[in-house]
Amino acid sequence: MDDPTVMWSHDRYKECTTKLSQFLKGMGYNKGDVFFMPIAAQQLMNIKDRLPAGVAPFYDGPSLLEYLDDMQSLERKVNAPFMMAVAGKYRDMGTMVEGKIEAGVCRKGMSLVMMPNKEKIEISALYGETEDEIQLAQCGDQVRMRLRGIEEDDISPGFVLCSPKRLVHNVKAFEAQIRILELKSILTAGFNCVLHVHAAIEEVTFAALLHKLQKGTNRKSKLPPTHAKRGDSIIARMEVTGGAGSVCVETFDDAPQLGRFTLRDQGQTIAIGKITKLITDDTA
Repeated sequence: MDDPTVMWSHDRYKECTTKLSQFLKGMGYNKGDVFFMPIAAQQLMNIKDRLPAGVAPFYDGPSLLEYLDDMQSLERKVNAPFMMAVAGKYRDMGTMVEGKIEAGVCRKGMSLVMMPNKEKIEISALYGETEDEIQLAQCGDQVRMRLRGIEEDDISPGFVLCSPKRLVHNVKAFEAQIRILELKSILTAGFNCVLHVHAAIEEVTFAALLHKLQKGTNRKSKLPPTHAKRGDSIIARMEVTGGAGSVCVETFDDAPQLGRFTLRDQGQTIAIGKITKLITDDTA
C-alpha cells in the first residue's frame, strides 16, 4: 500500500479487494471467510500496531497480529484414531519417516499399521521439530519417527500410518466434487491428469461426469453433463491409473486433510476438489 504508485489510495484498495472477492467467491469461499486489510509490510505498518491516524482513513480495523490473536483456534482431533500421511522417508540408524499428524496422538513404543501394505510397525523413537527426542506428539504436530518392523524401501510418500483400530481406506476409485480453475479446452470422461492429495501423487482419469452443479445453489443436474469447462463445478467419478493402482484417502467429511485434493496437468493446477464418496469393493 505504500508503493509510490499507490500511496494508500482507497480506489486502488477497493479495486484489489473487489477483484480478489470475485475470484475467492468463485473458489467457493463465503464472504464471512475472508477479511481484507491494508498493509505496508516492509515499513511494519499495520503488522503489530494499528495504522497511525490519517494514513488510511477508510480503514479502522485491527492490525495483522491483532487479528490473528483474536482468531478462533482450530479444533484438533486429539481423541480420534491416529492418522499421519508419510511426507518423506530416509535412513538414520533405522527407518525414518516424517509428516504431519492429522488425527490422534502417538507415543514412543506405540504400535501402528502402515497402509496400504498393512505392515504392523512400532515407533522406536519420536522427534519433534528439534533434534531432541520427545515422548508424545498430537494432532497438528510435525514429527519424525524411527520405525521398527518395516524397511525404508517398503515405504513411499503418500503412505499413511494409522491406528490398528481404524485403518485408512485404500481405494481405486472415488466420487468427488470438483471445481475447474484453469483449462485450455473442455474436460470429458477419459481425461487424464495428476492427483495431489496429502503427500500422495497419482495419475488419475475422469471415469464419468455424474452431475453439474448449478452456480449459487450447488443443485445437481438431473442428467450427467457431456463435458465441463473452466469455472464449472461438477461431481465426477475418478479412477486411479498410476503405478500404485490405488490411493489412501478418506472422504472430506470424515478427514478433511485426507479428503481434499488438487488436479494438475502439464505443470498447471487445473482443479481443486473434495472427496464425497469412496468406491470400495462393497459399493462397487
